[in-house]
Amino acid sequence: MKKQLQGIALILISILLMLGYGNAPFFDLSFRWSLIFSIIGIVGVVMTFLPDKKG
Repeated sequence: MKKQLQGIALILISILLMLGYGNAPFFDLSFRWSLIFSIIGIVGVVMTFLPDKKG
């Protein structure tokens, strides 16, 4: 199940990045909503790939 979740997370973040930066340069430093959503999405993908805590 963890591998499926990781695959879905990668697909969703790639769609988010395509929608957010479709007509803008990738390293555009203007502060728009697409930047905020992209940061939140990248943090979510990183949290998906972190190992589980077993305690």
